[in-house]
Amino acid sequence: MDEDIDPTNMQEVLWALCTRSEPAKDIDIVRGCWSTVMDPVIRKSDRAYVNSRALIDACKPYEWIDEFPREVRIDPALMAKVRAKWADI
Repeated sequence: MDEDIDPTNMQEVLWALCTRSEPAKDIDIVRGCWSTVMDPVIRKSDRAYVNSRALIDACKPYEWIDEFPREVRIDPALMAKVRAKWADI
């Protein structure tokens, strides 16, 4: 993630995944990763304890970072006003 994304905030992480990654070139699959018996996607009969991992690059493209569009953010005062108006929803 880029410095403007809080990796503990799932909404920000999903936003970055949707707006900063191009699946055809930014997702890699690593096969044969070690795992444990606790992994729920491995059958109990499979003694190899290996699975795969997806690596997703959800960062602004470094090659053209200066051209990358700025984020559109809502003014915090406006957001507070909207949340107050629609608090019951």
